[in-house]
Amino acid sequence: MEIEVFTTLNGIPDEAINNKTIIVIDVLRATTTITTALAAGCLEVIPVLTPEEAIEMRQRLEDERVLLGGERNALKIPGFDLGNSPQEYTPQVVAGKRLIITTTNGTRAIRRAAGGRQVLLGAMSNGPAVARVAAAGAADITIICSGTRDHFSLEDFLTAGLLVEELGTQGEYTLRDGARVARDYFRLHRQNPGAAMMESYHGRLLVSLGLGDDVDYCSRVGTAAVVPVYNGGIIKQLG
Repeated sequence: MEIEVFTTLNGIPDEAINNKTIIVIDVLRATTTITTALAAGCLEVIPVLTPEEAIEMRQRLEDERVLLGGERNALKIPGFDLGNSPQEYTPQVVAGKRLIITTTNGTRAIRRAAGGRQVLLGAMSNGPAVARVAAAGAADITIICSGTRDHFSLEDFLTAGLLVEELGTQGEYTLRDGARVARDYFRLHRQNPGAAMMESYHGRLLVSLGLGDDVDYCSRVGTAAVVPVYNGGIIKQLG
């Protein structure tokens, strides 16, 4: 079995998706936020590409339990209930609710993964749990880093490295070059992944916007046992 890492959405061939176990990463912040929301009791998450699509879907569903969440340019979308800070998604806010979310990078990556044999959402917080589930699938694994506006993102690459490292404890894999380099990069920063995230382009952007606490939160390894699964356009906790 093989592990392959793609550092952006550009140039991912269909054969890297079809019949593979896919792990999508947007650690700052979509996949961390979705993991946190599900852990807090959110019933399901529906990823969409645009704010307009989110608003139209809420109107069509006519369900008072539906919340809108997401960001553009790292900031909460005007008129939405929530932004993209995982710390907003507390049990008091999201338990028993349905969430429609749109983000600049993460929801695009999730949609691109459709067609995978199994599509999981990975972050630092749930990395060990996601690796265990992915390994149990006994299939080739493709890890997709969302990146930042189609550019390489260190924080997603670091998280990919964590996943490769964890997968290596679960079974025997052949590592493609991207997976090997991601693992080695994680090993270089495993003692302080938060510092590496703070130094990334996206991390520095969030800090400049007063969102440094989010970067710290998203860098914590193994704090969640929740494994989000994307299937049929909806994300739910693996049950």
